[in-house]
Amino acid sequence: MAESTRTVLLILLVTFIALVGGRLYRGRKGSPPLFRVTTLGYLALGLALGGQGLGLLEQDMLDNLEPVVGLSLGWIGILFGLQFEIKRLGRFPPKFFGVTLFQSLFTVATLGGVMYLALGWLTPGGGGGLWRAIVLIAAVGAVSSPAETALATSLGGGVKRKFARLVHYVTSLDPLLPVVIFAFAAGFYHSRAGGGIAPALAWTAISALTGLVLGLLFYSYARHRHSENELAMMIIAFTVFSGGIAAYLNLSSLFINVVLGVVLANLLPTSERIFRVLVSRERPILIVLLVLVGANWIPFPQGRLVTVAVLLAIYLAARVLGKVVSVAAARPFFREELTQGGWAAGLALLGQGGMSVALIANHQLLFSGAVDTMAVSVVLCAVVLSEAFSAYAARYVLAGNDDEGG
Repeated sequence: MAESTRTVLLILLVTFIALVGGRLYRGRKGSPPLFRVTTLGYLALGLALGGQGLGLLEQDMLDNLEPVVGLSLGWIGILFGLQFEIKRLGRFPPKFFGVTLFQSLFTVATLGGVMYLALGWLTPGGGGGLWRAIVLIAAVGAVSSPAETALATSLGGGVKRKFARLVHYVTSLDPLLPVVIFAFAAGFYHSRAGGGIAPALAWTAISALTGLVLGLLFYSYARHRHSENELAMMIIAFTVFSGGIAAYLNLSSLFINVVLGVVLANLLPTSERIFRVLVSRERPILIVLLVLVGANWIPFPQGRLVTVAVLLAIYLAARVLGKVVSVAAARPFFREELTQGGWAAGLALLGQGGMSVALIANHQLLFSGAVDTMAVSVVLCAVVLSEAFSAYAARYVLAGNDDEGG
């Protein structure tokens, strides 16, 4: 079978998996359970199809499917960027954004410091790969997801509404700093620049400028009246195009499309329609990304099961510590909201989600190496565990009444 024919058939296979998976997910009756392992299922499917399994998605095939990964990263990036509409954010107290950045930065610093010691101890001689691994782990670990918050508050019973409002805001926007850090790392380790702070700043600026230009081009088309299907096709075209630019320049496709989304959110009066189009089709896109990430995943590189397990345990402990301590440190500035959450209010921020998977996929596109592969294993396992248990943690601190203190 010709390689081009095989690639087309594999694209159709992945598309079929996404459509069926998305339909099955939407077809569930009632509220979803707090315990979920859907992420593990799709990662396992990708692993079975990849080089570690049946070999249908070997590395050459995955290279051919990079535009599909670019589409998925662009979809998630634009969706996230659309949340940064200045008028909408102005409805919240400015200190909400302050606590979002503070807890995100604190978690990045905590994970970075702890994992620097752990990786240096367990993987001596990692070189540049050591720092890339630290950046990936710290960035993914700082990301929270509003899905667990929404799930925890949708199951009935009393909910601490003021605290839940703050938590939903923080979990919706706190991937911002990790995405920027990852874009900076992509520039720092850029193969054409030889590394360094100046090239990192320059390539990050180029990424932002690329997203700005693409956002203006998208606006010039989207400002006219279009159906939702036409908007969906425009989104696909621009995300594939931006992914191609990012791949050619070795930049973060995710960051470029976040900037694109921010531009649309603040220039396009009908950006809410684009947001609805993205949300309604997000699940199949995320399933595709999970399958491809799983196909490119080596769970235990060089058979280092014990090393991955130890790093995972350290990572989970450091992440919980970072989230809980950072939120506790912000409590004096948010007495009314955070007192309701009690001493463990930061447990509401442990959920991960699509942005975490997107950062991992973007890392797989840009970097490879033994330490990089090990870091990917650690954070993927953590994402699976987060989906399974973080909704319980969110429910624990969110359940109750507004008049309850902590």
